[in-house]
Amino acid sequence: MERNKFDRTKKTLAVLLILCFVLSVTAASASAADNSKYGKSEEGYKAGYKKGDKEGKKQGQKDCGKYGSKEILNKIPTPFNKPSWTKDYTESYNKGYKDGYIDGYSKSRYECLK
Repeated sequence: MERNKFDRTKKTLAVLLILCFVLSVTAASASAADNSKYGKSEEGYKAGYKKGDKEGKKQGQKDCGKYGSKEILNKIPTPFNKPSWTKDYTESYNKGYKDGYIDGYSKSRYECLK
């Protein structure tokens, strides 16, 4: 009787261990798929970066003349997104715009204050 309980418990634990392993592998692959989808549209990122860099430089020049060496960048404006763009393109464009805006603003302020 003792032997049967031990064997049954061992089999149950083995099944649960296999189930946990399968679930962890599945969750990890789903997470990796979500992360790779974010940067799918490289052209969207480049277009957003270019536009953000241009607008960031303009704002950096204005702020440099108005505020001098004080830090003033409080908020990055939201870029215009066309409704016809795909979700991946829009996400990449917005990320590129934000990165470009910060870079353009910083470069412009640095050059102005040199």
